[in-house]
Formats: sequence, C-alpha cells, structure tokens
Amino acid sequence: MRRAVAVLLLPLVAGCYTLLPLTNPAPAPGTKVSLVLSDRGRVDAAPQIGPYADRVQGSLLQSTDSDYLVAVTDVVDIRGVHNRWLGEAVPMRRSSLATTYERRLSRPRTVVLAVGVASAIVALIASRNLLGIGGSGDTGSGTGGGNGQ
Repeated sequence: MRRAVAVLLLPLVAGCYTLLPLTNPAPAPGTKVSLVLSDRGRVDAAPQIGPYADRVQGSLLQSTDSDYLVAVTDVVDIRGVHNRWLGEAVPMRRSSLATTYERRLSRPRTVVLAVGVASAIVALIASRNLLGIGGSGDTGSGTGGGNGQ
C-alpha cells in the first residue's frame, strides 16, 4: 500500500520544482542544480554521462572556480528523454555549461497540484461508492412486487 501511495505521489514532488538562474558564484553544497550543457560541453561530457546529453540535474557536492562536482540524479538528452541516475559524483566544467539553474520546490504549485489530486480522488471515491458511503439508488420497499399489492 505504501509503495502505491509513493508511486502516486511521485509526480507531485517531481513536477513542482521551479528553475531559478544560479546567481551565486559559489553555491553551497547540497544545492539542487540543473546544468544546461553547451555544444562543446556536450562533446566534453559524453564519455562520462553519455552522448546527446542536454541537461544534468542533481545535488551540488562541491564548487570551485572552474568546476562543479554534482551528485547526478537525472540526465536529460536533446530529445527530452530522462535517464535516472543514483547520485554518482560527476565533475562538470563551468566552461562546458551554457546555463546554470537552481532547482527549488515551488510551494504554490505543489499546493495547487495536491488539492487537485485530492479532489480527483474524493470525486472518484464518491462517484464509485468505493467506501460504501452514499445510497445504492434503490428506493423501493424491498417487497419485490411490481404493482404494489
């Protein structure tokens, strides 16, 4: 049961992030980042993260003037296909990046999505009488007679 709930709630967490330009030149370790590769960066990073990579997402482990060390959780290729990673540490040269973003949880989006999902679940339960709440629609006396005699 817990696994099913976790699978159903996964889109809530995954879909409610917002990307903000990373303006801090030395972001703190643990910062969630989304790094967009330049064309040259795509070529340079191919041996480590695979060909056609467009964006790398994960948690920042370390930051220097020339590199980011990222615990990679997702690599998105140029076709938009997501490849899940398990937090492997990958160094990314800053010169290989076109744009850097910080991924932050968007509370307003999360609340709106959670209310929408909860409403849909309540509507489904009510419309299907899944919990035995509500009438069955049978208003007869139960005698079975067709002419009331």
